[in-house]
Amino acid sequence: MYIDVIFRNKSKMTNRLYSYYSSEDVEIGMRVIVPFGKSNINKLALVVRINDNPKRDIDYKEIISVVDLNPIVTQESIDIAFFMVDKYLSDYSSAFQTILPPGNFEELKEYFTANDKLLNVDEDLYNILKTKKEYSEIKEISDVSHKRLMEYVKSDFLKMDLVYDQQITPKLLKYVKLIEDNPVISKRANAQQKIVDMLKTNNNILYSKLLAKTNTTSSVVKALEEKKIVEIYFKEVDRVVVDDTRTYQKIKLNSQQEKAYNSILENQFNLLHGVTGSGKTEVYLHLVEKMLNEGKDSIVLVPEISLTPQTIERFEGRFPGKVAIIHSKLNVNEKFEQFRKMYNGEYKIVVGARSAVFSPFKNLGLIIIDEEHETSYVSEKNPKYNAIDISGFRAEYNNAKLLLGSATPGVEEYSKALKGEYNLIEMNKRANDTNPVECTIVDMRKELETGNIKMFSKVLLNKIQENLNNKKQTILFLNKRGHTSFISCRRCGYVLKCDSCDVSMTYHKTKNRLICHMCGRTALKPKVCPNCGSKFIKEFGAGTQKLEEETRELFPNARIARMDRDTTNTKKDYKKIYDMMNNQEIDILIGTQMLSKGFDFPNVTLVGVMAADISLNLGDYKSNEKTFQLITQVAGRAGRAEYEGDVIIQTYKPDNFAITSAALHDYKMFYEKEIKLRKSFNYPPFFRILNINISSKNRNVAMKKINEVSNYVAALIRRYKLSTTLINGPHPSPIERINNMYRFDLYYKFPNGEDKIIEIIKKVLINNEYNINLEGITLKITLDPQSYF
Repeated sequence: MYIDVIFRNKSKMTNRLYSYYSSEDVEIGMRVIVPFGKSNINKLALVVRINDNPKRDIDYKEIISVVDLNPIVTQESIDIAFFMVDKYLSDYSSAFQTILPPGNFEELKEYFTANDKLLNVDEDLYNILKTKKEYSEIKEISDVSHKRLMEYVKSDFLKMDLVYDQQITPKLLKYVKLIEDNPVISKRANAQQKIVDMLKTNNNILYSKLLAKTNTTSSVVKALEEKKIVEIYFKEVDRVVVDDTRTYQKIKLNSQQEKAYNSILENQFNLLHGVTGSGKTEVYLHLVEKMLNEGKDSIVLVPEISLTPQTIERFEGRFPGKVAIIHSKLNVNEKFEQFRKMYNGEYKIVVGARSAVFSPFKNLGLIIIDEEHETSYVSEKNPKYNAIDISGFRAEYNNAKLLLGSATPGVEEYSKALKGEYNLIEMNKRANDTNPVECTIVDMRKELETGNIKMFSKVLLNKIQENLNNKKQTILFLNKRGHTSFISCRRCGYVLKCDSCDVSMTYHKTKNRLICHMCGRTALKPKVCPNCGSKFIKEFGAGTQKLEEETRELFPNARIARMDRDTTNTKKDYKKIYDMMNNQEIDILIGTQMLSKGFDFPNVTLVGVMAADISLNLGDYKSNEKTFQLITQVAGRAGRAEYEGDVIIQTYKPDNFAITSAALHDYKMFYEKEIKLRKSFNYPPFFRILNINISSKNRNVAMKKINEVSNYVAALIRRYKLSTTLINGPHPSPIERINNMYRFDLYYKFPNGEDKIIEIIKKVLINNEYNINLEGITLKITLDPQSYF
């Protein structure tokens, strides 16, 4: 038989499938060892396709051996990777890395352990493998062949485990058990008797726990072991231990939720548009329970795992022991353990960020994407993918349900729903029947006219004081961290920029340092202007640190906390603030868009949006959409319980439709105006966008190469008469230099469904049919980019 394989190889020259001959039976998803290259180096490869039509004029190399007894990935996972290669112009190595067991593919190892049945067949090998050993260890002490070991595995004489050498190691804890029923202990050996008495009622106890409970030492246990009264042994335990969570009782759905639940079960592809506080999560829980009762698996995606503690608590509390939580803080051993338990069916539910979409379930029944509008579901770094696309592929593949949920659906997904591509479900009322929060727009231009140069309008100041008097909590939202936006000289106009990037550095007062938010470089704040020597150097603009400083001056007796990437780096940091808010130990919480996700505190009755128009100035076509979403989401944090809420929206653009629509809680009003703009300017969902970015440490090299690519593509566009494909560029990127790499862009806009330009890009850059020299540059191709920086 002939097979196609892929290697873990980032070289552009080997970004393809390789074909081999195998005299052994092999399945897709197994690993094989093959000779590679002119030197026939032994390499580990993954079988991704059975080649039924090999070319007859090629002398195929034969594989050396089959590594696996069973596939390590499913056929579905293989198909997902091919889907990514085709849809996102991804390289094979990056695409397949998403579906492989966590860790280093090259370092997957086989460990063998003897079953009792082996004793009667091969006593010598049984004695060697009573404890788990890796194949290389076995070869050193035995002449047994790999083939014989695999035969023993097939006959159930041996157990084989796949782990990652040097990366994946089992977590072993020491235990003690009593092996003599009625041991005779000397009357003077009181400590030994304590051990025996404890083991009679608590046999197979953790070694450390036994010593603590009996107040004895390890020498006492060792003495009992020598007398063959007890046995000390090691036991493999789970690395991922779920924190104790309170039980989350099932709640009866209200009529609005029940209607949504039934509608989702009747349709395969669904978009749930539910206002903040409408009870979408409870609908999710009921759907997952339905799948669980049918023996099916569920994937629940959230934008960022550390920012959604209440969602995690609800799933773990409702389905204890059945939920895998996938997040970036897990080490490779923990990730592998989660993968294995999902692959083996021990876990039936996974909650995680975008990468959880690749979870290796074999009986998938439901995929839920909460807050589907979030850009974090799109990976613009290798491997590039959109979790919504992958979810749609998997739902189709498994005949599973797909549910996208949001209070502020993405314009493109909502457009699909209106065309019938999704079943559209509306939940327009809050679950507790409370009224929508009252939103007030404050024109900050008028505040300036009256002499108010503070960050706070008079209306917001009065509302905060009123809230403090009433023992209620306030959230202040400013989507810019740091103290000030930039530092500039008032004499010569010089702005302090990063030495490696074409961006101004942000001043962080708590660290007393300038930080580049692009590359992370830091610098001390200068005392005089580096350009002219003037002392008139000053901070301009404002971030969350500056807002906190001013808030403390205005409300000195209030308990104030700040939540942004500077104060909240870990799950522990987040939980601390979360618990303090929950316990009403914070009066005013200041933060960035981290505040807009997952917060549900009954005592929060006021939200202040400090500068609603910041996101309007991003310079990309989604700026209106992002502004509407942020205001709506953060406004939804107020008045979620029995207390009514207020939202004060401060802006210098009070007439912008994104801001006015958000203040009126009117998504349809926003959508109707936004979709007209998108159509008139040829933006998604009417047109698609393809970006080519070329960067190099040498500006001339990058510029020359982007022009060369542009010329080839333009010639092919003319040849194929693609009159509807619009070209923008080449030109320097909006931020031309990042990390000392000079960057240039080409953009192509083309009608949705007319994908000939994608074939052209494959010809020119993926297959390199024109032999363009791509050495010395970094090439990035992005379909449907989420930003332009």
